[in-house]
Amino acid sequence: MTDNKDIGYYEELLNGSAIVRARTIRQIRSWVFPRSLESIEALNKEFAGADFPGIYILIDTKATKVYIGEAKNIYNRLKTHITDPEDKIKHWEQVLVINDGRIAVQSDFNDNVIRMAIEIYLIKLFKLNKYTVVAQGDEQNLNGQQKSIYSSLIEELNFFLNRKGLISKFIEKRNEEEVMQDDLKKILAKHGYNIQRWRAYESQINGSRFFIRSGSKKTKGWQVTFRDKFKEALQKSAGYLLMPRGGIVIIPFAEILTVLDNKTAAFKNNTIDVFIEFTDDSKVKLNYKNNSMDITKYRLLKN
Repeated sequence: MTDNKDIGYYEELLNGSAIVRARTIRQIRSWVFPRSLESIEALNKEFAGADFPGIYILIDTKATKVYIGEAKNIYNRLKTHITDPEDKIKHWEQVLVINDGRIAVQSDFNDNVIRMAIEIYLIKLFKLNKYTVVAQGDEQNLNGQQKSIYSSLIEELNFFLNRKGLISKFIEKRNEEEVMQDDLKKILAKHGYNIQRWRAYESQINGSRFFIRSGSKKTKGWQVTFRDKFKEALQKSAGYLLMPRGGIVIIPFAEILTVLDNKTAAFKNNTIDVFIEFTDDSKVKLNYKNNSMDITKYRLLKN
């Protein structure tokens, strides 16, 4: 995430129309307001009735549920959501509107491909941050200019949404992004894995114990810490480590044991830390202290 000095963040106090404005010192401008016709009319007046495109996030705070959408004319779209809400987000209470503070003819958000690319990115981002997201988007093919604008806006949005307190996790680079639970099960099924029992951190798959850990990012790679029953299972070589990143990496405990220098000494410790490294040449490595092993063969790709 970019340093605060590069992007900056400013937020105004709640105004008489119940709108809270915020912005970066680059492009992003936002308006947060309740489900209110008065507030949306005030926003429309601010843009002198001109079309203003952008992204909007409907928030149901009680259910930790969001709907992420895009529109060429935010005013018209939100007015419909206020007066005739969809059943899947019927009880939304608050909306966050994002654009670059410019009307349609001047705005980068006026490009439908860029808006839809940002929409699908935000759907993935909010899912990563454990929201129930009741929206679907379509992947977009961007040209060179669109990619440049998109990348700049995404960098800002990550910083901005974090400062807003809406997200704390970020989507990693392409070969390291975390695979969410629903997609994880689909990938396993596609590759012929039979799931007998599914839990967030330990599942029964193909008759064996699979310990699911996404890891914590460190300089050596994604750190996975073995302790308690997780460490006991490793010591007995009874199971697999499943890391849901960059597709899925499934490592037999027997393989992990081979990189431990001195197993007797290692298991005397309270914890054992290993690191999964995704290299720039699309390899996957298992690292423990000064030892390293190529485990690319244990990687299942999404496609």
